[in-house]
Amino acid sequence: MKTFVLIILGFLAVSSGHRYDRCELARELASHGFPHSQLPDWICLVESESNFDTRATNPSNSDRSKDWGLFQINDRYWCKGSYPGGKNICKIDCEKILSSGLGYQIDCVRKIYQYHKFEAWVGWKNKCKGRNLPSLDHCFTSSAYFFTIEYDHLPQLLQLGNGLGLDMKFK
Repeated sequence: MKTFVLIILGFLAVSSGHRYDRCELARELASHGFPHSQLPDWICLVESESNFDTRATNPSNSDRSKDWGLFQINDRYWCKGSYPGGKNICKIDCEKILSSGLGYQIDCVRKIYQYHKFEAWVGWKNKCKGRNLPSLDHCFTSSAYFFTIEYDHLPQLLQLGNGLGLDMKFK
């Protein structure tokens, strides 16, 4: 019965998205090769665009396009969504951005940055540009770093057990 409950909870967590905290996202971006010097800008951008919510959407753009996911990738240009005649430059599905791990959208985020730097994101321009953003160095030196559960690997980590003597393995 415990196994069944854990499977259901795991499914609900994956299907409902994920809300990152600042350090968790900073470490994940660093693991994908984002320069440490840019992490404060990326974290500020994500906080202002999606409030760290992987399932965030913004259907309120004046041109009727929609922004999707953690980085609010726009379906007029970058992903295949509901915008008629959208370009889909990144060749990714907007809906999949909401339920896939960060790796699915990283190449697109890099492409957007390559074309426009941070200026592509209105949230960054309004809340981050030209500001003295807080350092994220503590995210990489804190003992909490070693205890962070990698969201994308949650089922595998549960299979390893929790050190409390409870059998949490999937059968």
